[in-house]
Amino acid sequence: MISNLSTSYAITHRGAVRQLNEDAHVEINSHNLWVVADGMGGHEAGEVASQLVVDVIRTTVEKLRLEDLTVSHIVSAIEDANKQLTQYSAEYLSNKTAGSTVTALFVKNERYYILWAGDSRAYLLRNGKLTQVSRDHSQVNDLIDEGMISVEEAKSHPLSNVITRAVGVMDEVKVDVIEGEINKGDIFLLCSDGLTGELSDEDICLSLEPSSIIDSGMALMHSSLVRGAKDNVTCILVKYDDVDANQSIQSCNIQDEATIPLFTK
Repeated sequence: MISNLSTSYAITHRGAVRQLNEDAHVEINSHNLWVVADGMGGHEAGEVASQLVVDVIRTTVEKLRLEDLTVSHIVSAIEDANKQLTQYSAEYLSNKTAGSTVTALFVKNERYYILWAGDSRAYLLRNGKLTQVSRDHSQVNDLIDEGMISVEEAKSHPLSNVITRAVGVMDEVKVDVIEGEINKGDIFLLCSDGLTGELSDEDICLSLEPSSIIDSGMALMHSSLVRGAKDNVTCILVKYDDVDANQSIQSCNIQDEATIPLFTK
């Protein structure tokens, strides 16, 4: 899909093990907004949760013109989705969890904004360097920050699937936002943890080297399925101001964590 600013490509798969795809995503190219959500809460509840999150965001955004849309509107939509999910859990699930992660990319006035809650990730590929822009809201990440385990140990830690923040699991949700100046040729990757659970950052780099984001998206999905895809896999690739759609990325290197101002609403 093409907007006046970006080209995007989205792909999702239930994976090689799960019977149900509890991921959801939406491309709102008219408003330069892309969203990935990963549901949780058992059979069907996760699917309801993730779809509700993207539907509420879409409904909120499409009521506004792009020139009027702000980050605060998107954060408010996520907060509204949180309220609706907690009400749904109380009314239909006896207060059992129906939650979802959310990661979104919004582009306006030559700046990008990454919004997220949970461990679905956002990456930025710029000038051949791949950076994880978002920071996982997870117990293992907290343990890494506290110096209790290493990054390598975190990959096989028994708490690796435990997240500390999501939409619909508490009365209020805190949405983190990172912003930065966008450059021509920037490529963003939004993905559920079904992708990053199978592929390392190095693997992602290799998949991003093909000449188009469609080829890259298909390569990411193929690689995750070949590895066994134990979870649902969803990714959206967005390339900003695609001057030369056939220009390939000669090399891709892992960059240290982004040093971009962090703020919350």
